[in-house]
Amino acid sequence: MSPEQQAPIVALVEKILAAKRVKPDADVSILEAEVDRLVTALYGLGEEKGAPPARVKRTEADAKAILRDNILADLARRSPYIPLTAIRAELKTRKVEMADSSLLNYLQEIVASGFLHDAGRGWYSTIARPLVLDRSAVQPVAELIHQAFPQLGFSVWSTQQINPWMHHLLGKFVTFVHVEKEGVASVWELLRDAGYDAYRNPGKREAKNFAVRDKTVVVRPGTPTQAPVDGHYATPEKLLVDLAAELDDLPLMDPAELTALFLSASRDGRLDFPELLRYSDRKRLGERFLNLINSVTSQNGDS
Repeated sequence: MSPEQQAPIVALVEKILAAKRVKPDADVSILEAEVDRLVTALYGLGEEKGAPPARVKRTEADAKAILRDNILADLARRSPYIPLTAIRAELKTRKVEMADSSLLNYLQEIVASGFLHDAGRGWYSTIARPLVLDRSAVQPVAELIHQAFPQLGFSVWSTQQINPWMHHLLGKFVTFVHVEKEGVASVWELLRDAGYDAYRNPGKREAKNFAVRDKTVVVRPGTPTQAPVDGHYATPEKLLVDLAAELDDLPLMDPAELTALFLSASRDGRLDFPELLRYSDRKRLGERFLNLINSVTSQNGDS
């Protein structure tokens, strides 16, 4: 047997061993059958001379095993987030025929089993826990505004909420309130009168005089119904996008730290990437966040 003839058989055996290392009881019957087919074709065992080699028939169990124990396991080693497009590409590369409806059904079963988790439409993740923000830093502001204006739509977040994922910890924090346009002045006055160091929609001109003190709050116009919020509280996806937008105007932190922050946060808890992209597109930051997502999915999950 020449080295060229050995190569595909050796590669399959290595895949079998790799699958067993990941999961000792992995179903590798399809790979073993392919090894048998290659050996049979090479030596003509059990076949009439000149007859074409037997074709391997993939059962539903075989297809599921390849998807779960080989394709998804390999993709998960590269990144904690797996897009559906990458799964389809791997199926094509490995010449595994699978109807798209079957693929989606199998993925639903795999998510239900806990092997993968839903990370938004068209995305999957190995991270079980969604990213959660500590609301204690912003709860007093949210309650104050809600008590004064119970019908007003608004959302709050704070730079204090990102400190767990910062390389250089922030010493002072800013709370941001996004409120319906007609309520900006009233909320700003409410917070100012309550003793907060309140800024009313500051821009680049005001940034020169902007200083982070105790109880600093920035009030900006915004429509909560068009943003990812949970009640009056920003979701992690909204906070990350809003923070990126604020860095264009206010000196909150070194803009270069945003990438490190995003990588750290996205691996500590599961983000909803489609929601993140939808909101960043609305804020005209879609390309920036697409690049950040690519920085996560293109790196090995252990890096």
